Amino acid sequence: MARVEGRSRKTLDLYAWVFDRFTEFVGDRPLAELHSGLIRQYLARLQDRGFSQASLGMHYRVLHAFFVWLKREGLISSSPMDGISPPRQPKQYPFVLEESQVRALLAACDKSTPHGVRNYAMLLLFIDCGLRLHELISLRLADVSLAQRSLKVHGKGARDRIVFMGARTAKALRRWIELRGFKTTYSDALFIDRKGEPLKPRWVQQVIARLGVKAGIKGVRVSPHTLRHTAATLAVKNGMEPFALQRLFGWENIQTALKYVHMAGTALREAHAKASPVDRLLEK
Repeated sequence: MARVEGRSRKTLDLYAWVFDRFTEFVGDRPLAELHSGLIRQYLARLQDRGFSQASLGMHYRVLHAFFVWLKREGLISSSPMDGISPPRQPKQYPFVLEESQVRALLAACDKSTPHGVRNYAMLLLFIDCGLRLHELISLRLADVSLAQRSLKVHGKGARDRIVFMGARTAKALRRWIELRGFKTTYSDALFIDRKGEPLKPRWVQQVIARLGVKAGIKGVRVSPHTLRHTAATLAVKNGMEPFALQRLFGWENIQTALKYVHMAGTALREAHAKASPVDRLLEK
């Protein structure tokens, strides 16, 4: 079912991992004998074994989706998940870089070398477009439109989306492409190493971490994921509304975008003060 719907390999592995543990717990009981009390026992067992609330929530979501599918296919008349509330999740907000730290990170790139130009362009794409690591290294030359200042991003679950970049990012990307060259006998990947081969995820992580050290950033792990969180936070601070943020970042759930609205706090209130519909309407 999940494979037909285009789920990623990582998602399929996660489903298999959850189902292995669930089937081990319920044994050979037929579907008709699975009830809400059994589901609660299973979740309680995971909790007793030290699973975090986040892990419990993940098990809940996978099982909920599974039983919804069984019901839709007519294999069961009701879901044993009915009446079971999802495990309460703690309000945890990701670490992000401060604006001064972002500037220091960008300044740490030596743009006098081809590799520095490439690294600078990568950083700007992470920060300006909020790309995931695998989305950045999956980019191909054909995915870039400098005229439109846009990228075709190959996202999670085989879902493509179009994202846009600012003028400075487009300028940096143009410079890298000119240095890279449009033809290579190895790969059409946008970002390549000195051998002309696509960059490896671990290598990109190490480069960004080293730039973080060079920039003197402390107290925050400098990684592609941190840059994605930072990008979302800065976008909200600069006035981007949640639904636009959701589309740009490729999230399925609007609640993920709303998390960054809460993080923006004072900056969002200041943005509203400048753009209040009622204030603007009545001042005319």
